Amino acid sequence: MVVANDEQQLRDIVAQLETAWNRADSVAWSKLFADDADFIHVLGGHFYGREAIEQGHRLIFDTVYKGSVNKFQVEKIRFAGPDVAIAFVFATLKVNKPGMPPQLYARPTLIAQRREGQWEIVTFQNTLVTPEGTSALHTVLADKHPIKGHGPD
Repeated sequence: MVVANDEQQLRDIVAQLETAWNRADSVAWSKLFADDADFIHVLGGHFYGREAIEQGHRLIFDTVYKGSVNKFQVEKIRFAGPDVAIAFVFATLKVNKPGMPPQLYARPTLIAQRREGQWEIVTFQNTLVTPEGTSALHTVLADKHPIKGHGPD
């Protein structure tokens, strides 16, 4: 059963993600995910599990996104049942890395599940927003990003 404060709890998770990102704290970031979570990053790479999510974010916080600032705005929360919710987020990332665009936009979508009374992220899909005519942005990001996307294993 969805209770009145479930939406606020999910908004709080998104706020905690933002805070963890802006502190470059991969441990705090990953603690919001289930042990068996799936994470698809902006270039299509797939992290399986909290440990891989933490390691991947530690790497990007130390390299391509070092010193970056992320702002997450929850656009919509949709409940798919009493213990499953989908949060649609708009992210504005200010980047300090030479050779990178100074600002990137993405639309993370996260699926959270209530387990043992607590909401945790079980799936996270991050999609880069690219304005028309900016296909070069894909190349720049792909060249600078330390973790590449890949096809099916």
